[in-house]
Amino acid sequence: MNFKILDCTFRDGGYYTNWNFDTELVKSTVQSLSVNNVDIIELGYKSPKKGGPYRKCNDGFIARIIDRVDFCPHNTELSFMIDAKDYITQDDKVNHSLLDDCVKDSKTSPFSVCRIAIKLHEISQAKVISKHLHDKGYRIFINLMCISLILEDDIIKFVTEMSDYAETLYFADSFGNLVPSRVSYICSLYNNHTNKLCGIHCHDNLSLAFANSLQAVDSGFNYVDSTVCGMGRGVGNTKTEQTLLYRESDITTSLVDIVNKFGKLQSKYKWG
Repeated sequence: MNFKILDCTFRDGGYYTNWNFDTELVKSTVQSLSVNNVDIIELGYKSPKKGGPYRKCNDGFIARIIDRVDFCPHNTELSFMIDAKDYITQDDKVNHSLLDDCVKDSKTSPFSVCRIAIKLHEISQAKVISKHLHDKGYRIFINLMCISLILEDDIIKFVTEMSDYAETLYFADSFGNLVPSRVSYICSLYNNHTNKLCGIHCHDNLSLAFANSLQAVDSGFNYVDSTVCGMGRGVGNTKTEQTLLYRESDITTSLVDIVNKFGKLQSKYKWG
């Protein structure tokens, strides 16, 4: 199957651990995901808010833990996410100094991809943030959150206005209440109004995250988000191991070991 997988276990799963993860677990997970041909691994946020190290994703901290040569043998890229609202002031301006403090130039960073999560009313600020971070050398993905609350005309507005500011446009089923037919319709709005790459991020409230992800792939989308054992906010996400099997990947024993370790975390934190 011709689509790419973006694993965001440590970013979405951080809602359960306050973005604290055992270093050896992170190392072994990143290496195993890369060996199993996961295309992008999102290690967390770059945020000014309080939280563990994967809430900050400090470049030096990540570089000390993960040597991309040793831990990403299949050219897997590393990404981080920023939440646009963290960098928007009370008068609706972008706080450039705060943004520069949290996100350094890509030339000195282990990260190559920056994902920007926005809500519909943040489009104008997202343009400013996107250009600023693109100028720092990052590939820009923009995620439109809460898609199930957004009307058709506003979805088209997002797609058409943001196409010049991103390499890839995403939508997130933040509440996990979409069904495949609705996913297909939203995908058609994206496909009909942009020639950019497109991706989907699903939550599993209706036990349809995997089905909705496959529907997006069948609709021509290029990226699927997933997490190991579905670890993520609320009831969780599309499972990385299931998505790899669908993509007809040969699963290694190392990934089986990782799934078993996250199974223990699931018993503790009770997502899904």
